[in-house]
Amino acid sequence: MSPHHYDPNIDYKKLRQLAEEFLNKWKEVRALYLDATAGFTLLQKDLEEEQARLSETLQGADPDYNQFKDTCSFSYDKIFSGNFCTSGILSGTQGEAKLRNAHGGANYTAMGQACLVILFDFWNDYLRYEYVAAKGHKRKKTAAREYAQHDLWNDLGYLRNSILHNQGDASRHVKNCELIKWFQPGDKIVLTPVHMRRLFLALLKFRNELFKEQFPEHYIQIPKRKPTSQPS
Repeated sequence: MSPHHYDPNIDYKKLRQLAEEFLNKWKEVRALYLDATAGFTLLQKDLEEEQARLSETLQGADPDYNQFKDTCSFSYDKIFSGNFCTSGILSGTQGEAKLRNAHGGANYTAMGQACLVILFDFWNDYLRYEYVAAKGHKRKKTAAREYAQHDLWNDLGYLRNSILHNQGDASRHVKNCELIKWFQPGDKIVLTPVHMRRLFLALLKFRNELFKEQFPEHYIQIPKRKPTSQPS
């Protein structure tokens, strides 16, 4: 007799497939975030090094350079060839480029928000419906609401809606967050690399929980050995 309890309504193979699909999506979005932020870091470093070289070259010849260096024009000519994606139009100043590519700058915020939205929409539009179907329920919104509830995804939903429907400001609904207590209503949803690390790790933990569901429950348990009493 098998020591497992197989529920005929549950598609265990499908649950394994969903765990693999979510892990692949997690890897895809994490790579997107790391690739993009690596680009921000390298661009920031290149700008600072170029300004330092020019400052050293102009030392004595133009003592005011350090005061106006961030107002110098910035372009993508050294990065892109030709007119890649309007790269030659209105590139702004070096100071603006440094500011948006700095840790906690606008580029980090935008990329963090984009990754959060991508991951939540994968769950909300696809994964939760497939999950309830694999558990033997109808692939409908009512079933998803009843059988695919998870505090982490609920919290991410509040943040996602604040990003897309409240101009990036935390809505009053963030007060309902159970796990993610980073923002109060009215705060900007600024997702730093520290936030994103915690988010990716929390989602990886969710994936591991989902992975475990492919295995039927054991109904035979080995009793724990009672501790032996020590002689007095």
